[in-house]
Amino acid sequence: MFSIKSKIIFAYTLVFGIMLSAFSFIIFQSTRHAEFQKLEANLKSYSVALQTEIMEELNGGGTLDIKELRSVHAKGLSGVRFQLFDSMHKKILSDSVLSQAPNIDFNKEKRQYFHFSRFHTPKETLKILWMPIETEQDSLYMLETAASLRDAYEDLDRLFYIFIIVIPLGLILTGIMAYFISKAAFKPVTKMADNAKEITGNNLDKRLELPKAKDEVRALGETLNEMVERLDDAFKSQKRFVADASHEIRTPLTVIQTELEILERKLSDDEAKESIKIALNEIDGLTKLTSSLLTLSKLDSSQIRLNLTVVRLDELLTDCVQLLNKQAIRKSVKLDLQINDAVEIKADKEKLKSVFVNLIENAIKFSNTGSFVSVKLGVMDSKDIKIEFEDNGSGIPPHELPYIFKRFYRSNETRAEISGNGLGLAIAKEIIDMHKGRITVSSELGKGTVFTVILPMNIV
Repeated sequence: MFSIKSKIIFAYTLVFGIMLSAFSFIIFQSTRHAEFQKLEANLKSYSVALQTEIMEELNGGGTLDIKELRSVHAKGLSGVRFQLFDSMHKKILSDSVLSQAPNIDFNKEKRQYFHFSRFHTPKETLKILWMPIETEQDSLYMLETAASLRDAYEDLDRLFYIFIIVIPLGLILTGIMAYFISKAAFKPVTKMADNAKEITGNNLDKRLELPKAKDEVRALGETLNEMVERLDDAFKSQKRFVADASHEIRTPLTVIQTELEILERKLSDDEAKESIKIALNEIDGLTKLTSSLLTLSKLDSSQIRLNLTVVRLDELLTDCVQLLNKQAIRKSVKLDLQINDAVEIKADKEKLKSVFVNLIENAIKFSNTGSFVSVKLGVMDSKDIKIEFEDNGSGIPPHELPYIFKRFYRSNETRAEISGNGLGLAIAKEIIDMHKGRITVSSELGKGTVFTVILPMNIV
């Protein structure tokens, strides 16, 4: 796809090229016509001068002096030649080259004072003029004069070659000028586009830099800034609602959970206890959801800051594995912790712990009964540390991998089978990003999934 700038440059160059070509064609044709008219006029003057000289000599009763006739000045002509015929078509004066040219019908051309024609020789092209001459004795003669077109063609060729050079140069200069003009015209738009790329959900308070000129581009920028401002207000309103709702919901959920737990201890009916247990599980899920929503709202509003301390990752992972070991045993899943290096980094211990617990918990959830979950810690190089969380579950379809870290995204295959709210991985990615690290996922259907966390040794 061509950019608008490229289209403008092409359009300018094309239009100017067409105009320049048309202008050159008109000039060339006008010059050609003028050159030939000038040559014909000079040839007429030369013929009239010859006619005058011939009539003087014939009317005086003398003979024609060839030297005298050849001395007649031919202004603006080159390669002039002439022949003279009497009324019986007999040549009185002859020229070797013109003798090869076809004759005209004298009787017909008597009615025309001037008659032009062309004759092509192997070396050149001649312009021929036929003109009748009538003496005082009423004797009729026909004068044939000719001049070479070589000079006219040379002038036209020079003009043609000038156009061949000028037109491409003109197109190149037009393209260059159009490029710089369009570049200057689109500079404010390009600058606004660069500013717009920097605006994300985390910095909606930023605005586009507007050009000084009060033109259409500035009006567009002002409109976009107003739109971003409305989006910012909407996002802030949504974040406030999520935070307020999470706060308001947590208290009644805690009360309900406490009351149900007390009621469960007092009841002796197994069926009623099972119903309360189901309700408690749902409340637990709601509690986790409200906690996750509150965490996300704080992350979005930049209320969460990293509390950086020296953290032993091997010890932290050991604590996480021990914390979830009972959950793994209940599902008959073995937790395998492989620590290749004892690693210390500066990080927020509690936030990293929440990420690792989430990843291990997910691995247990999605693992098949009787399989294992592997957690590996190792140093990649002098700058980075790698932690891998591998399960032997059913895997993630390739078309779903790009959306794994999106908020509220859950696989259609697992939505009904495994509980969750689709926020854990989104929160994990936010926390890893805050640590200047990265989290990736690879999966193969039927073989399992591997989440890889890369953390820098030092956070700058």
